[in-house]
Amino acid sequence: MSIRHVAIFRWLLCGFLCLPFWLSAQSQCSHQLKLKVLSKEQGAEVPVIGASVGLGNLQSLTDLNGLVIFDAVCPGKIHLHIHALGYQPVEIDLPFKSGKDTLQIVIKTIGVTLDNIEIKGHRQALQTANSSASLYRDDLDRHRGQNLATSLEAITGVRNLQTGSGIGKPVIQGMHSNRVLILNNGLRQEGQQWGAEHAPELDPFVAQTITVVKGAEGVRYGSDAIGGVVLLEPAPIPTDSALHATLDLIGMSNSRAGIVSASLSGHHSKVPELTWRTQGTFKKAGNYHTAQYFLENTGLQEQNYSAALAYTRKHLGIDLFYSHFQTTIGLYRGAHIGSMDDLLSHIERGRPLEKGSFSYSITSPRQQVSHDLLKLNTHLHLSDYWHLSLQYGWQKNVRQEFDIRRAARESLPNQHLQLHTHSIDLNSIYFDGSKWKGIVGINGLYQNNQNISGTLTTPLIPDYISNSWGVYAIGRRMVQRLELDAGIRYDLKAIHSLGYDKRGNLYGSQRWFQTFTGSLGAVFRPHQLWELRSNMGTAWRAPSVNELYSKGIHQSAGAYELGDSSLQAEKSVKWASSLRFTNVDSWLELELDLFAQYLLNNIYLNPSGDFYESLSGSFPIFRQTQTNAGFIGADINATFHFSSQWQFTIKGSALRARDLVRHAYLPLIPADKLEQQLSWKPPSFSVFKQPYIQLNYVWVGKQHRYTTGSDFAPTPAAYHLFNLDMGTQLKAGKHTLGIHFSVENLSNTLYKDYLNRIRYFAHNRGRNFVLRFNYRI
Repeated sequence: MSIRHVAIFRWLLCGFLCLPFWLSAQSQCSHQLKLKVLSKEQGAEVPVIGASVGLGNLQSLTDLNGLVIFDAVCPGKIHLHIHALGYQPVEIDLPFKSGKDTLQIVIKTIGVTLDNIEIKGHRQALQTANSSASLYRDDLDRHRGQNLATSLEAITGVRNLQTGSGIGKPVIQGMHSNRVLILNNGLRQEGQQWGAEHAPELDPFVAQTITVVKGAEGVRYGSDAIGGVVLLEPAPIPTDSALHATLDLIGMSNSRAGIVSASLSGHHSKVPELTWRTQGTFKKAGNYHTAQYFLENTGLQEQNYSAALAYTRKHLGIDLFYSHFQTTIGLYRGAHIGSMDDLLSHIERGRPLEKGSFSYSITSPRQQVSHDLLKLNTHLHLSDYWHLSLQYGWQKNVRQEFDIRRAARESLPNQHLQLHTHSIDLNSIYFDGSKWKGIVGINGLYQNNQNISGTLTTPLIPDYISNSWGVYAIGRRMVQRLELDAGIRYDLKAIHSLGYDKRGNLYGSQRWFQTFTGSLGAVFRPHQLWELRSNMGTAWRAPSVNELYSKGIHQSAGAYELGDSSLQAEKSVKWASSLRFTNVDSWLELELDLFAQYLLNNIYLNPSGDFYESLSGSFPIFRQTQTNAGFIGADINATFHFSSQWQFTIKGSALRARDLVRHAYLPLIPADKLEQQLSWKPPSFSVFKQPYIQLNYVWVGKQHRYTTGSDFAPTPAAYHLFNLDMGTQLKAGKHTLGIHFSVENLSNTLYKDYLNRIRYFAHNRGRNFVLRFNYRI
């Protein structure tokens, strides 16, 4: 039976098994919730059009009357989250009873001055014609303790590009690393972007909402947004008189990891306009194991903390945020092998000779990374329609990489870099309260990267200074059921690099890059149940310094990488459309994303087939290569509600990518993925609130679109995984204790994933039991 026939059979079997549940299902929660979102303008309440309203896993938009309707809602406590451009986001728990009249919620603006109302916070809600998906507080509580890329795999079309277990980068519809922009609390996350083997230097515990935009957002955010944008937003600081606290405790069996994270927030009793929050996270993990063996030196440690201050008056707001991230990550020693014969033998074997053992100790090779971030934002309300925002950001990224060296040099890093980044963003927002929304802005960025002396090795990349400026304008027009979105931007970037190679020769250059980008999109809602989004956008990215000049060993990937100083800037055109449908009885939710993307001068690491030998070992050589590439794909997400307690979700993603110059396949393109999930949510009883049980099945196919001989090992076989999740909320007086228990890789499958850079030498993680507690006051 062919692979295609197996896939068809799997789909038919799934439908056959689900049919009896669908035929016998009877809705036990047939109550209807009508919600109207309003705002006050000059003393009158007016509807808010196009506000995004979430109820659990359900999502909908308000109509022209500010009204949204949810069917098949169970009586009891409900959790709502509301986001709208120009308004403060709202997350609220409310009691719901059957037969209740339309519930009205009045939200506060951030761009309009209101009499007798003080602005308590400022956050520009994201509105785009591109498809986007968010993980809210309840979703994140079930994924706490995972790195950012692993958590985002809960969103259809997002994958994880791994280097072992501790390092991961999100892949959005085939794009990753420098092509995915991460905004941490409104500030571009800047670190040494050396490729796939360096994880984002941030603490996911800071965020209460994480949003993924699956489209080119070059106009809105500038360079590096070719593949999409990831936005991490912390919870608004409470403004009441109470002291608020959160505590997360997490334990994992695989790697015997322990994680604790806590936050405390409140306001100054004598200065009620001043609010504050502090937060900290500690994480420790040892060697992780596959289904059959441990991987030596794969532990990690993290110590992170952050603090925030906000001062708000009627027409003025000032926000100050600081965070510190620090981690030590062990790198699998089996990827550093003494001779080329041993390396080839290990790749052919595909696993270690020994079963290994558990340990918390971290030795060389390893990474030590610290990241400091400071953000100061001031927003001023000039009139009822104009709002001005000025933001300054400072970041310091320090990276040390330790290789296996002779005893006298074991404590010295062989790479030690320090990157300073200063950024400034100024924008003005116009919002007339009904039809027109617009924003114009300018931003600048200055970076200085230095190699710290004392390593007794030749730096992998030269010192460099980078400057960039951008100016943009975006307009949005709402006409009944149609929203039109258009924008234009101009960017200028200069990179000046200078260094010495191992022979003492001076190298480097000054490169200038400039370009215009634009976007045009529309959102059409022919009916309350339907939403169609379509967007055509261009984006760009200048080659990074490591792509231009790197020449050396990347310890985390176990590879020797060579740059190309002649690389040109990448330029992208992406068309993306999405269709969303939710039927009247809420028995079906459907979302379909279709996209096509053309990349001019696409840069990628190409396996050369050669090897580099040194005292540290033998390493496969990868070269930075440039070509024109085409991408086309689709993501689908469908949820069937059999009753108020049972639901079945199916997710799928497929991507095809080609080198259009060489007429070959591109490396590291995600294989097809199919995920199915059966959920049971019984009624709350006694002190147990919102209990749930979920059984999850994941199938990832073999990547057949691969040019034979173009890599050091063939693509791994398809694999099947089962995961189990369950949890509840325990009512403890006025507060709740969340308990979540998960079993990842339930069947303890031995497998390899094509997107794992360690797949040449080892398998992926085996079974993992996870217990999570979260308590909020």
